[in-house]
Amino acid sequence: MSRTASWAWGRFDMLLIEADGKTLFAEQNIPVPAGIVVTDVVPPLSGEGPWMAKAQVPVGGRGKVGGIVRCNSRAEIEAAVAGMLDSRLKGHTVTACLVEAAAVGQERYLAVMVDPASYGLRVIYSARGGIEVEQSGSAEGRLCPPHPGAVAEALAELIADEPIAWRGQVAAIGKALASLLLEKELALAEINPLFVAESGCVAGDAKVVVDLNAVDRQPRIASLIAARPEIYADANRKIAEGFDYVELDPDGAIGLVTTGAGLSMMLIDELTARGARPLNFCDIRTSQMRGSPARLIRTLQWITARPSVRAVLVNIFAGITDLGEFAGLLAAAIQASPGLRVPVVARLVGRNAAEAQRILCQAQPGMLVTEDLEQALARIDTILGTAS
Repeated sequence: MSRTASWAWGRFDMLLIEADGKTLFAEQNIPVPAGIVVTDVVPPLSGEGPWMAKAQVPVGGRGKVGGIVRCNSRAEIEAAVAGMLDSRLKGHTVTACLVEAAAVGQERYLAVMVDPASYGLRVIYSARGGIEVEQSGSAEGRLCPPHPGAVAEALAELIADEPIAWRGQVAAIGKALASLLLEKELALAEINPLFVAESGCVAGDAKVVVDLNAVDRQPRIASLIAARPEIYADANRKIAEGFDYVELDPDGAIGLVTTGAGLSMMLIDELTARGARPLNFCDIRTSQMRGSPARLIRTLQWITARPSVRAVLVNIFAGITDLGEFAGLLAAAIQASPGLRVPVVARLVGRNAAEAQRILCQAQPGMLVTEDLEQALARIDTILGTAS
């Protein structure tokens, strides 16, 4: 399997904030509006406006929930930024805002993304940009080999009916997007809207989805992530610890300590179907926990940092791992976690499960340790008060 094909499968994708996406765009010579990132007081601004104030959170749909505001004066910018900073937007705390010159021109949509099924790329273009482009049905796409030249050729077909005055600029931007995606091993590079005019084309937004499994080969991506530990908490944890812990719902009630991506997703589905709100996805391999409870302690600290958590569910499906050894580490981790003031339920399946149950029940009297998933989930229901 080629390198391109291999990184198209098994990705751990993460959306960059717009400011960081535009930083990558500018480094690829894709035009972006002049702007600054504000975390406190708005500094002096150049130009006469208007400007855009945009909350910087790694999530789409900001414009629909007040996260993007057009401003005609400095007073309006200051008010917009003050209203956004420290607020909650789609489950994220806003710690930074991008303030930039408002772009002008007709709005278009342009994206290049990995298409795993074809081992290639898909380029998508629409003569209508903006927040409703996905529902408009106006976007067209082409599959092509993973090469910037092939993307340029495919895009040339898609924009053949557009005005010739800026057709070449759009083609050049599409080729640059493809180069960025391939060089940085991205999953998606999207501009919506792309402002087009005879005077030039400008990326009004930047949606860049990175593959965290490729970060060790991508120092530029790693530096962007490391520079914003509050915004990219999950990514920084993965880079530091070597396993996936993704906070799904900051107000979730159930913290998860699980092994295996599929097992974790199954458990999330089960809990959600029962009306519970899982805090996180977790894929910590049992081999990463041998010999020391340190990783378990840190995982419990991440979970207990959220005051909404009412229980911790441990779900380990072990192969060659000795569950007796794991149980000793879990008992030590619980003992070393004074912030853990909620019940822990453990479902342990695998070698030496009976010994694991003995160790944990002795260390934590009253703790449910079982091999039965339904029994574990029923205990969670009881803790949450949702049992029928």
